[in-house]
Amino acid sequence: MGWALALHGGAGDVPRTLPPELREPRLATLRRCLDLGTAALRDGRAALDVVELVVRELEDCPHFNAGRGSVLTADGTVEMEACVMEGATLRCGAVSGLSTVANAVSLARLVMERTPHIYLAFDGAEAFARDQGVETKDPSHFITEHNIERLRQAKEANRVQIDYTQPLKGQQTPQETPAPIPTDNSQTGTVGCVAVDAAGNLATATSTGGLVNKMAGRIGDTPVVGAGTYANALCAVSATGKGEEIIRHTVARDVAALMEHRGLPLRDAAARVVAGAPRGTVGLVAVSRGGEVCMAHNTTAMFRACATEAGHAEVGIWTDAGADGESVTVAL
Repeated sequence: MGWALALHGGAGDVPRTLPPELREPRLATLRRCLDLGTAALRDGRAALDVVELVVRELEDCPHFNAGRGSVLTADGTVEMEACVMEGATLRCGAVSGLSTVANAVSLARLVMERTPHIYLAFDGAEAFARDQGVETKDPSHFITEHNIERLRQAKEANRVQIDYTQPLKGQQTPQETPAPIPTDNSQTGTVGCVAVDAAGNLATATSTGGLVNKMAGRIGDTPVVGAGTYANALCAVSATGKGEEIIRHTVARDVAALMEHRGLPLRDAAARVVAGAPRGTVGLVAVSRGGEVCMAHNTTAMFRACATEAGHAEVGIWTDAGADGESVTVAL
């Protein structure tokens, strides 16, 4: 028993040759966010407060695909989405289609706490943000030069990209299949955080800008409760990767369901769910009520970090495949 925390900055096809000048800023942000979250948990803050705190920090970092670093739609606009969920009560809130809200994760929490609903999107979500007085920015604040170039490349290849992929020039079919990428600092990933506090309360939060060159109006897995984000009394899960596959496989809920109905420990449940999704499409971080942490992915890599009250701490990108062929990192 004890508090535990895990966070991610997206999963995808990240080459091991990624140079330090591109790798280190992301790892430094993960370390800073891990320190921020662990300090809050040591101070006795609730899991829900901690996951919001950490994800806000990640949203403010342009190196990741959320908030300030959100990727662009086919129309050259930003459509951000986020979700939060509290395990003990199953309360949850989600938002999509945001173009001016500085921190989508905080608006998702307000949907949970101040409306009778779970999910608000587009004009309705933006109007709610104004009513609540949350911080907003001009849409141009979220449109970075890196992501303008990334959209140009995706359009040139006529494809849609998930996190940490680059289009292959000349490819003429709109696929989301990860392709080899050059070492380009425009690569960004979805962000998420899960936590269990000292009282055993579980919470999760996920935030993203979606897919590069996605159709305007497309909604991914992040705000879909049970797909990209889920928590109950047993565990909290935040997923990342190819949203359509995560939705089809109800990734986050399936981890909880295997624990609830099959009695599997967190590690085994997460490994089974990740193995059941097409290779190269899914990553997740999860914590259990007992303080177990699991970070699993079937992609080449996942930017990730975790810490436990027992003293384990880890920040990483790549993981060598285990005996079952899946990339799994587990901390007890």
